[in-house]
Amino acid sequence: MNSWPADRPSPLWRSLSRERFSSAPLSGNHRADVVVVGGGIAGLTTALELNARGRSVVVLEAASVGAGASGRANGQVIAALTRYGPDAIRQTLGKPFLELLSSAADRLFGLVDRYGINCDAQRTGWLQPAHTPRRAARVKAMAAQWVACGAPARALDREEMAARIGSDAYCGGWEHRGGGHINPYAFTVGLARAAAGEGVVIHENCPVTALTFKDGLWRADAMGGTVSAPRVVLATAAHTGDLWPGLRRTIVPVTSYQAATVPLGAMAAAILPGDEAFSDTRQDLRYMRKDREGRIVSGGALALQVAASTRLPRLISGRLGQFRPELAALPIEHVWGGRIAMTVDRLPHLHRTENGLATWIGCNGRGLALACAMAQVLADAVCDVPDAELALRPTPLATVPLHPFVSRTARMILPWLRWQDSREV
Repeated sequence: MNSWPADRPSPLWRSLSRERFSSAPLSGNHRADVVVVGGGIAGLTTALELNARGRSVVVLEAASVGAGASGRANGQVIAALTRYGPDAIRQTLGKPFLELLSSAADRLFGLVDRYGINCDAQRTGWLQPAHTPRRAARVKAMAAQWVACGAPARALDREEMAARIGSDAYCGGWEHRGGGHINPYAFTVGLARAAAGEGVVIHENCPVTALTFKDGLWRADAMGGTVSAPRVVLATAAHTGDLWPGLRRTIVPVTSYQAATVPLGAMAAAILPGDEAFSDTRQDLRYMRKDREGRIVSGGALALQVAASTRLPRLISGRLGQFRPELAALPIEHVWGGRIAMTVDRLPHLHRTENGLATWIGCNGRGLALACAMAQVLADAVCDVPDAELALRPTPLATVPLHPFVSRTARMILPWLRWQDSREV
């Protein structure tokens, strides 16, 4: 395996992964039909899709596959957006995107099955518990919308939710039985193995330093060489720099922290007994799932990131105690973090240029399944499918107002969000 970035703690998922992949850095000058910048889930699934369409593809990954946000997530597979139900999605982004989103979990688990990716995949469902009666009423309506779309969803009352999660801390909620959870690092590495086996060329540890366009070709300059191609896919998410001037100013990168307890042992049967994943209705989100060894894997955000490795365990232990008192004393065994790309409207955005550069950005914490679904859209975009026929219509870059200030201070809104969560009745 290639070396892990020394400045970032390795996630639990890496030690649990049974998937392995490594590749040589770029050397010399090469030509392809498409160059994909970024070897996370978005880049690798798009590379697989383009390869299936007969395009030659080179993927350039700045570090090692899985070192970025794809390998650092909580691992929940959710075929839904954070703030928008089906009616709002249909109105805002259109019916084709709603259909694409509805199939997102199918696409992810389909890739697991097709390529035999050993990532502890559990399609046991996803739950959204409601932390107040008003939120319970809201998500009951949300569940009805998903049912009307044909999704395997339904509302749950307080008693059933308590039985499903192992806690009476919530007021009901809803379930989507098509969801579940995976080891996201193993899934990402397994995608790289699968893509390489299909003929996609992958180079790790070669950050792209420049993209230039001349005489109908893009040239990606990277450590060790260059790749020239008429089409480029940027799959850099929250690690987006200035390869596409202005793109990074359309998002707010946010650090999402993860924490894992020691294995629960005998208590494991009482916590999420059906092995679902859940994320609740708070604005300062609370969520959890179990890993294959019975640990609780949860996480959260910090307004101040100083001493995160000691402060986050205290935060998570306190929340676990509110969920179920005996969990407060569980030692926190692993802590790590990753950066996610947030958009102001909490929606994904597709961007492309007339000369063959395309990207989608704005996972907003729901990137695992969404990235698998968006591979088809990105492939369509670089294969010259007209805007009107794309499942997500391209939009111009829209800079976040006061971006330098907002990107540094956005996390300071957390105390306000927590106060709002506590005041809602």
